[in-house]
Amino acid sequence: MRFFPAKKSDSGRMMKSARNMVSGIAFRLLTLLTAFVVRTVFIRCLDNAYLSVNGLYTSILSMLSLAELGFGTAMVYSMYKPLADKDYDKLSQLMRLYKTVYRIIGLVILVLGLAVIPFMDFIIKNKPDLPNLTFYYILFLCDCVASYLFFSYRNSVLQADQRASVISNYGSVFNLVKSALQIVFLICFRSFTVYLLIQIGCTVLQNIALAIKVKKDYPIFSIEKHSALPKKEKSKIFKDVRALMIQKVSFKVLNTSDSLIISAFVGVNWVGLLSNYLLIVDAVVAAISQLFGAITASLGNYFAKENREAGYGLFLKIDLVYFWIFGFSSMAFLTLLNPFVTIWLGEKYLLTLFAVIALVLRFFVEGYMNMMSTFRSTMGLFTQGKYFPLIVAGINIALSIGFSYPFGVAGVLLATPLSRCIINVWYMPLVIFRDGFGKPVRQYYFKCIRRVIMLSAMGFLMLELSNLICRNGVSIGKFIALVFLVIIIPNAVLVLVYRNTTEFKYFWTLLQDKVFRKLKSKN
Repeated sequence: MRFFPAKKSDSGRMMKSARNMVSGIAFRLLTLLTAFVVRTVFIRCLDNAYLSVNGLYTSILSMLSLAELGFGTAMVYSMYKPLADKDYDKLSQLMRLYKTVYRIIGLVILVLGLAVIPFMDFIIKNKPDLPNLTFYYILFLCDCVASYLFFSYRNSVLQADQRASVISNYGSVFNLVKSALQIVFLICFRSFTVYLLIQIGCTVLQNIALAIKVKKDYPIFSIEKHSALPKKEKSKIFKDVRALMIQKVSFKVLNTSDSLIISAFVGVNWVGLLSNYLLIVDAVVAAISQLFGAITASLGNYFAKENREAGYGLFLKIDLVYFWIFGFSSMAFLTLLNPFVTIWLGEKYLLTLFAVIALVLRFFVEGYMNMMSTFRSTMGLFTQGKYFPLIVAGINIALSIGFSYPFGVAGVLLATPLSRCIINVWYMPLVIFRDGFGKPVRQYYFKCIRRVIMLSAMGFLMLELSNLICRNGVSIGKFIALVFLVIIIPNAVLVLVYRNTTEFKYFWTLLQDKVFRKLKSKN
């Protein structure tokens, strides 16, 4: 998909973006498929309590990765210019700093992770009667720490050099190996310990394999042979990290605290039920993020070279694509999640409709804000409103705990999009328009309001159709019928609404040029 103006100088950038996009989406689809198989085998071979523990410990370790504090984002951003200028000495200096910091981060996470162990009884409500809970947690901790200690910092070069496809390809291979081994050993031994050991081993081996690949492809700036980064440039990176740190804390609290709060205030068994839904939702989020993440490095390069007006046009195009994808996906989740889980696992694994609606709201708002955050990062707007994300995180914790008593899981899930709407939803576009493009943001606000009204109406319609079709129970035939309705109705409405916009015409013309003409030429 071509977002950038068709200049000869941009051809390499577009090709890299397209390659990253295709391989990344293929990797995510493969990951989703294998994850479904592994999860199904997991549920069949182990007690549901293990599923709850798996979801809870994953959230705890994800929260502890706050120690990274946005350092990776700042480092990738700092590599755009040296890569464009082929300044390999500077890249070597950056990698040397990155190596040192990531090893420190790994050790900090190890210490913090061990410090959490005495407080597990407070975190887990209705603690399951399972042996070796602390030992399982330590294995989860080892998997997290291994990703920092074993060369993962070298991946930043591939990301900044628009070669994320390499990371995706390696990830696909090791994910297949990991999934196959986990399935075999779960069936043969029904051992959660072996399941986790396989996960740790594949994490380490993937990082080592990628490190060897980077060293082979970029031998000219071997990190062992160059001096340290000058203090002035190091200070600039740490300044960006300080600004990103607050955003990082906010992001982690918003996206990983739900399972912790549900475990502590609602019950750890609900974490297991929710994790089945999150497996589906997070896989779609990852695939969509790959669509945009594939061009992130290209965006950094683009904004470094083009003027504000060109950047504004690019933003409007990607904004429409993101709204379309997240809007359509939201309608699909709203209509299909509960019928799918019913067919896949059975009714005892269902969440309430209120909880599903809250989860869909969280998905839409989080995804859309991630798009805004990516633009903000690639434009270097790190410091504007740097304390607001921390306020959002505090609001989210307060609302989650408060809503958990009357509404249970649904209340905790609903608190996350509400807290984002209070600040992020209006402030993030303001920063991008005011400081990035030098344009007023009012019209964009009105556009967002119209979009929310339209999606709400579509959501109500799709739920009514779902209730009508599945009123006497769910079957595979009824589910297939719902899939066809979800594909047709929301997309038809979006085409009718946006067919006369400049952005839609751009993509329609692009589709005609790239697809229809090729089909005609073959005929």
